[in-house]
Amino acid sequence: MPGPVFLRGDRVALCPVEERDREFLKRNLNRPEIRAGFGSATALGDDGVAGYVEEFTDADDREIFLVRADGDRVGEAFLFDLEPQRGSVEIGYWIAPAHQGNGYATAAAELLVDYCFAERRLHKVDARVLAFNDGSRAVLEKVGFEREGRRRDTFYVDGEYVDADLYGIVESEWERPAYLVDRSEDGD
Repeated sequence: MPGPVFLRGDRVALCPVEERDREFLKRNLNRPEIRAGFGSATALGDDGVAGYVEEFTDADDREIFLVRADGDRVGEAFLFDLEPQRGSVEIGYWIAPAHQGNGYATAAAELLVDYCFAERRLHKVDARVLAFNDGSRAVLEKVGFEREGRRRDTFYVDGEYVDADLYGIVESEWERPAYLVDRSEDGD
């Protein structure tokens, strides 16, 4: 049975990570196609996943969510590097390979961005995408992010250094999806 919902959209829900979600995280965070997207070369065991989750849940500048679609675990979405004085935060997300191509990453990113602007009252949301990650770049562009630059040779992946493209969206550029507008107008 799924845990409590923190944010709900029309396609996905973002839920707090619970103990029973750790095996899903370990299995997917250790997949080469997921690890490579974050420039991570370290495999995570049970203790590593517990530390990863605790790092997010115990910090004031981070939040972590399990992405669920129709009650099933499909991925993870998170906020990090919250800078309250600047009103900014960075987002990240991944969807398990078996669930990719269904729009879940875009739906999760929309929920996170809306949460950042509507509830957290932030001014800007940033994101980084490794140069080879066309899928993540497409997600950000669908949500309304603009490419702002590139950090050269900033991650080491599969034996070579790769660039990371920098993206951002400011609150005045955010076009809230209709399903979120309709929900807020109904008082839900």
